Amino acid sequence: MTRDRKRLFHILSTWGGVILLIAAILYFTLNLWPKWQPEIIRFWETSRESASLPMVVLSFISLMLGYHFAPAPWRKILDALKVPKIDKGEVRRNWYITQMGQYVPGKLWMVVGRIAFLKAKGIGPVKAITALILENIYMMVALTIMALIGLPFLGLANVPVPVVIALWISVILGIVMLFAPKIQKKLAHRLSHKFGMDIDTLPHISHKDQAIFIGYHLFSWSLRSMALYLWFRGFGVRPEQPFAMIAVCMLAGPVSWFIALVMVFIPGGIGIREGVQGLLLSGFVQGGVQVATVIALGQRFMLMVVEGLYALQGIIYGYLRRRFTKSMNHVEQIFHLGGSVIRSKLAMYGLAKAPNPINVTFSVTRKCQSRCKTCYIWKHNSDDDLDISTIERLFRSIGWTYFFNVSGGEPFLRDDLPDIIKYACRFMTPAIVHIPTNAIATDRIIRMTNEILDVIDREAPGTVLTIKPSFDGIGKLHDEIRGVPGNFKKLLDTLDQLKNMQRKHSNLQVGVGTVISRFNADRLGEIIEYSKNMEVDSYINEIAEEREEFFNLGSGITPDGDNYGKIMDVFKNSVLEKMRDMKLLPRITTALRVVYYDLVVKILNEKRQVIPCSAGLMNVHINSDGGIWPCAVLAYKGQMGKLNENTDFQDIWNSKKAKEIRKSIRRGECACPLANQAYSNILLHPPSLFKALWIAFRGRGRPQPDLT
Repeated sequence: MTRDRKRLFHILSTWGGVILLIAAILYFTLNLWPKWQPEIIRFWETSRESASLPMVVLSFISLMLGYHFAPAPWRKILDALKVPKIDKGEVRRNWYITQMGQYVPGKLWMVVGRIAFLKAKGIGPVKAITALILENIYMMVALTIMALIGLPFLGLANVPVPVVIALWISVILGIVMLFAPKIQKKLAHRLSHKFGMDIDTLPHISHKDQAIFIGYHLFSWSLRSMALYLWFRGFGVRPEQPFAMIAVCMLAGPVSWFIALVMVFIPGGIGIREGVQGLLLSGFVQGGVQVATVIALGQRFMLMVVEGLYALQGIIYGYLRRRFTKSMNHVEQIFHLGGSVIRSKLAMYGLAKAPNPINVTFSVTRKCQSRCKTCYIWKHNSDDDLDISTIERLFRSIGWTYFFNVSGGEPFLRDDLPDIIKYACRFMTPAIVHIPTNAIATDRIIRMTNEILDVIDREAPGTVLTIKPSFDGIGKLHDEIRGVPGNFKKLLDTLDQLKNMQRKHSNLQVGVGTVISRFNADRLGEIIEYSKNMEVDSYINEIAEEREEFFNLGSGITPDGDNYGKIMDVFKNSVLEKMRDMKLLPRITTALRVVYYDLVVKILNEKRQVIPCSAGLMNVHINSDGGIWPCAVLAYKGQMGKLNENTDFQDIWNSKKAKEIRKSIRRGECACPLANQAYSNILLHPPSLFKALWIAFRGRGRPQPDLT
C-alpha cells in the first residue's frame, strides 16, 4: 500500500466512521424515534410496575466484572508468545484506553494503539500483530461456543426462520474456519498484510494455553450477556421462560459483535449491534423489535460508561504516575509485594505457579581483587560472564522484582555495571538496588556510583540504592581476612566519599556488613562497637557459610551456633536500643533482622529448616554464567537451568526441573542460615512475621514472644 493510499485510508477510517455515526444518530432521532415512540410509551405504561432498579444495578455490576476480566486473554497471549515482560497493570490500562478507540476515531485506531504500545515496550511488529490476530481468533472460538448454546432456543424467541437458518450456517462455517489450520494461516496472512506485514504461519500454542484464552473470553462474555439479560429485566421485561432468554442473550452478544465487526467504519458498531440484539430478543418483549432495540441501545450507553470508567482510571493513573512518580512507584511496589507473597504461599503448596521472585540476586562477575579467607571465588575466575545484550534479555524476561541484589566477585570491576543497573531499573523496576563492594578501588566505586544514581533518576525515580562495603574487622584484622594490605584504610576512605555523596542524593544509603567467621567471631563485640562510630545508615552481619558458589566447601569457616548466639545477644540489644528513634518502616526492617538472628542460632544448632524455606519461589540467584539457582547455597547442584539463545528466564523458572527442586526444598532436604533467603522466609511464616511486627511496634525493653 503506497503512502498516499495509506493516508487516504487513515482519513476514511478516522472521519468516515464519525460521519456515518452522526448520520445514524440523526436518522434514528428524526425518522425512527417518532415512529417507535408510541410503542415505547405503551410498553412502559404496562411494564413500569415490573421495572426493578436492583436489576439495573446488578446489570451494571455484571458489566463491570465482565470488563474487569476482558483484558486477561490479551495479557495471557502476550505471555504465551514470550514477549518481554510488561507490567500487568500497564497492559490492562492500555487495553482499556485503546478500547475507547473503537468509538473515536474508529476500530482500526484501537488496533494501532495496542501495536504502538507494544512497540514502545520493545516488542517487534510481527509479535504485536500476531498477538492481535490470536486474540481475535480465540475470541471468535469462544463466541462461537456461546452461540451454540443459544441457537437451540431461538424458536422460543420467535425469530424468523430465515434468520435462524442463516445463524446456524454462520456458526458452522465459523467452527470450520477457526479450527482449520490452513484457514487460520490464510486469515493470519490477510490480516497481517493489512498492517504492512506478512505472517504466513501462527506460532504453536499449547492446548493448555488455548483453553486459558478461550476460558477467559467465555467468562468475560458470559458476564456481559448476563448484564444484557438483567438490563432487560430491570426495564420490566418478564419472560415466561427466563432460561431461554438468558441463552438467547448469550447468543445476542457474540452474533451482534460478529456483524458489527464487519462494519469497520462504524465506530463501535453502534446501532448495528443493538439492532441485532433487538431482533433476537424481540420475542421476549411486548412491543417487538422496536422496544427491544431501544432497551438494547440504553444498555449500550451503560456499556460505554463502564468502558469509559476503566479508561478514565487508566488515564488518571497515568497522570498520577507522571506527576507523582516516586510516590506511585512506592504504592505499586507495595501492591506487587503483597501479591507475590500471597502467590508464593499458594505455590509452596502447589496451588499456584511460581510468581516473579521478589528478590533477585545476580552475580555479575567472578572477578575480584580480594583474597578472602572465607571465599575462594577469586581462584576460579572465568571469562563466561553474561554480556550486556543477554543481561537485557534476562531482565526483560524476569519482569518486576522488589529487591535487586548485585553480587560477585567484585561488582564494580564490570565496566558496564551502570548499564546493568539501567536495564534492571527499566524492566524489573526494583524498590531497592543493593551493591556490596570490597572498597578497594575507591575512585572507580565513587565514579560508577554517581553514574548509577543518574541512571536510577532517569529509569526508576524513587528506587533506593544501597552501597555496602565489607567490614570484617578493625585495622589489620580486616586486611588479614580480606587478604589485601591497606584494605581497611581504603574502606574508610570509600565510606567518607559515599557519605559526602548522600548530600546530593537522598535515595543513596550507605551501610557496612560483617561476615562472621571463625576468624573474627571472638572479636565481634569490638567490631559492633566500632561500627557505631562509622555513622552509616545500617550495619548488618551474617554468618560465614560454606557454599559451592564460593568454592569453600570443607573450609570450616562457620562458627558454632552457641558462640554465635552469645555474640548475637550483644548485637540484638544494640539494635533494639537504636530502634526507639527509628521511623516505622526502618523499625520493621530492623525487627526482621532481629528475628533472623534468632533463626540462625536455631538453624546452626538443629541443622534443619526451622521455618519453611521459599528458595526458588520468592528468591532466585543468577550466576555470572547464566545459571539459575534457587539460592546461593544450593548453587550448582541446585541449578534449575542455564540461559542460552533459545531459553529465557521464564522457561527455566517454570520448568519441570525447577518444580522438582522446589519440592526438594519444601521437603526440608536442605537447611542454611542464608540472610537474603531468611527474610523472605519470615514473610511467608506468620508466627515469625508476627514476632517481627511485635518487636517493631512494641520496641526496646518489652518482652517478645518466642513464636518460632
